[in-house]
Amino acid sequence: MKTKLLLLPLMACLFALVACEEKDYSSYPPTWKGFALSSNTVSPGDTLVVTALQDQKGRHIEGTKYTWKLSCSVIDAQGETQPYTYEKTVSTNYDGTDNGDPTFVFHIPDSAVAGRGTINFVAKYSYYGNGIQVSQGTTYKDDAARGYITSTSSTLYGGASGSVNFTIR
Repeated sequence: MKTKLLLLPLMACLFALVACEEKDYSSYPPTWKGFALSSNTVSPGDTLVVTALQDQKGRHIEGTKYTWKLSCSVIDAQGETQPYTYEKTVSTNYDGTDNGDPTFVFHIPDSAVAGRGTINFVAKYSYYGNGIQVSQGTTYKDDAARGYITSTSSTLYGGASGSVNFTIR
C-alpha cells in the first residue's frame, strides 16, 4: 500500500512535466500565391472581382487593413485621355472576423479607355505576439494566380504589397 501511495505523487509530477508544453505565440502574416481575377479582359462598365490568394494563413494577427487601388485611363468630358484611380481601404480582424482570401469588387468606369488596367493591393497587419520573418513571395504567371504579392514582417507589424494587370477592351 505504501508503494502505491509513493507512486501517486511521482506520477502527478511526471504528468505535470509532460503537460507543460511551451506555447508558440509567434505572429506572422500570410504568404501569397498571387491574384485571381473574375476575368482577364473587361469592357467599360463591367465589374471585376479581384481576390488575393493566400498560400498559407497568417497567425496571431488582430487589426488588418487591406487597401485596393484601381488605375486605368478614361476619357474626360472634353474628350481627352486622363489617368483614373479609385482607392478603398477595408478593415477587419484577421483572427477574430475574417482570415479568408481578401476579395474586392471594382466597377470599371464607363469612360475607360481600351488598354491596360492595374490593381494594386496593400495589406497591413498588427500582431498579438512577436513577429517572425516569412518568405517574401514571388511573381506568378499561370492561369490560377497572376501578378505578384510580397510579404514583409517585423516584431509588431506585418504586411504585403502587390499588383496585377488586366486588359480593358
